[in-house]
Amino acid sequence: MKKSLLWITTASLFLIPIFPLLVAKSFFFPFITGKAFYFRILVEIAFASWLILACFDAKYRPRFNQLTVTITLFTLIALLADVLGVNPVRSIYSNFERMEGWLAIIHLWAFYIVATSTFSASPSPKQLWYRWFNVSIVVATIVAIYGLVQLSGNAEIHQGSRVDASLGNAAYMAVYMLMHVALTAYMFFVARAKQILNAGFLQWLYPILSVVFAFVLFETATRGTTLGLFGGIMLACAIYAVCAKKEAKRSRWMAVGAIALVVVVGIVFWANRNSSFVKNHEVLNRLGSISWNNTSGQARQYIWPMAVKGALQRPVLGWGQENFNYIFNKDYNPKMWTQEQWFDRAHNVFLDWLVAAGIVGFLAYLALYVFLLISLWKSDLSIAQKSVLTGLVAGYAVHNIFVFDNLASYVFFFALLGFVNTLTHHHKTTSKIGLWIQNKTFSKDAVEYVAAPIVIVALAAGLYFLNVRAIQANTRLITALTACTNQSGKADPGLFAQALNVSPMANQEIREQLLSCTGNVIGGPYPGPTKQGFFDLVKQEIQAQIAWAPQDARMYVLGGMLMSNLNQIADATQLLEKAHVLTPRKQAVSIQLATTYIAAGKNDEAIALLKDAYESDPTYDDAKGAYIIGLIIVGREAEAHKLFDPSPVFETQRAARAYISIKKFDKAIAIFKKLIAADAQSVDLRVALAQTYYAAGMTWSAIDTMRALEKDHPEFKDQIEAAIKDIEKNPK
Repeated sequence: MKKSLLWITTASLFLIPIFPLLVAKSFFFPFITGKAFYFRILVEIAFASWLILACFDAKYRPRFNQLTVTITLFTLIALLADVLGVNPVRSIYSNFERMEGWLAIIHLWAFYIVATSTFSASPSPKQLWYRWFNVSIVVATIVAIYGLVQLSGNAEIHQGSRVDASLGNAAYMAVYMLMHVALTAYMFFVARAKQILNAGFLQWLYPILSVVFAFVLFETATRGTTLGLFGGIMLACAIYAVCAKKEAKRSRWMAVGAIALVVVVGIVFWANRNSSFVKNHEVLNRLGSISWNNTSGQARQYIWPMAVKGALQRPVLGWGQENFNYIFNKDYNPKMWTQEQWFDRAHNVFLDWLVAAGIVGFLAYLALYVFLLISLWKSDLSIAQKSVLTGLVAGYAVHNIFVFDNLASYVFFFALLGFVNTLTHHHKTTSKIGLWIQNKTFSKDAVEYVAAPIVIVALAAGLYFLNVRAIQANTRLITALTACTNQSGKADPGLFAQALNVSPMANQEIREQLLSCTGNVIGGPYPGPTKQGFFDLVKQEIQAQIAWAPQDARMYVLGGMLMSNLNQIADATQLLEKAHVLTPRKQAVSIQLATTYIAAGKNDEAIALLKDAYESDPTYDDAKGAYIIGLIIVGREAEAHKLFDPSPVFETQRAARAYISIKKFDKAIAIFKKLIAADAQSVDLRVALAQTYYAAGMTWSAIDTMRALEKDHPEFKDQIEAAIKDIEKNPK
């Protein structure tokens, strides 16, 4: 039985590095969810088999040394912060988009415990880890080849022009490649020291792969990770140059030369960042645009102070994981109108942990790095090997300053923690708990007839409630969305109802997709009962989501926008007013609420909101345009005209529509004529002019406009003739 348990445990561990290859196309968020479920299921199987094995044999039990205690405390602190946070369910379960939260942390801890305990009990722990690393390197090679195929134009890039391969996100791809640049460099020194089989061949292969991985990393155009790569290389070389034995003079000078090369290349590149060669190369141009003044840099300028301010509001244990959105909405900076409106990360892992788990969790997270490096430098690895791994830790830390973690980086960080712990596993356990775990004996019968059944039942429960149910919710959501979006007329609110409440992690995303589908159905060619069914369900689920997360502005905003589009003004107003309270500085919310106020006849309240949205950042043209249009609609044109500039915002179709809504057709017609003079080939503008003529009762002008359009665009003859017939049948 012991052999079988050991085989299951080891096999599960060695299957884990394969996860980057998985893309679950039938899942919601296919690049995220499939990988995460695969990892979790394997860890749960490995942990269960290991736990029974450890009951049989004490040598498979963990040693509670510095590193293990630190990781365990970090995991427990994260749990405490999540439970005491503002939304414990979200903190623990996360969602399909991220698949993180405390469930991810506890699985990473379990992976670390099982790997270190199992590998350390082997006669050759290092060799097992080297085999595990090699499996990961093989997988990384496949992923890198996929990225190269994307570059060649023979495979789709899922994120613009930035290589993402099977990771689906350039930043995720970048940190995955970063890990393997360092891993192959480390294995080169292992091969050079003849510590593995086929060392001669691998000594040449590893450097080649390292260069390939670095090139693919570069093509992801992820600036923070690229900085981490170069920073890690320089630190590794500097450490080696200082600490290597004097007899390794040549190697030390090579390290110094590498540092000099990186510095020179960096200076030359930066000096020529505005050259045509750099500007015309998409990746180089992106890397050369590293600045606090570009869009990405500005976002961090605004977000990082928000994160610090939010952390100070709950300084001890923070807000709980997955709750940065509360801070983002509450302390939103109006200058962020150029960015996405729903940040859920600070784009800095250290700040993310400061927000999620307060100063206690932040220090615990820092302690992972500190004790990792302490344990690493206490090990018997060579100076070269220690230097490379230290450079990896530094590069990863730099990456985490500018981006955020994901499964691809988390797994390999915890693998590194596990590997280093294995190097010091022989250190004696001194704690009472550790000694009790090491010395406790169990009878064979107790293990086989008590412990094993309990573990197996717990495993089955974990697999079902943590994975199977979540997978069911995910696939049911896909079924509901497919029926809604394939134009088959088979959209069914019952499909969404079936997907809801299957798993706690899924409900918010299902409800948001329900809102989107409801808008399409009610505005589409569906029968009345179907439309009513969607409407009733969406109203119910909006309230259910609000009850679940009453301080989260997101559902109030999305629900309010949907109700406004469906002309449910009273419901829209109620939702958007609450949203405005929760995120008072977000212009988009103010503009949407103002729109509902105008529909409800609350003109003064609407104008006050629009004015505030405009004045919060006058460079925001949409806010300025909305303010001008609002003034026009409520009859305060003189105030609107004071805001006109040489390139007037009012000369847009929105402004023309505003004039149409208050039946000032002459002004709308004047705007459309001016727009057409600037863009005579625009079919849409000329159709809009004809429609305005028709609305104004100027039937013959409408027909003349359509005839002129037909002359210039004979390809639309049939549609234009049909429109003219409709006008002639129903003249105004």
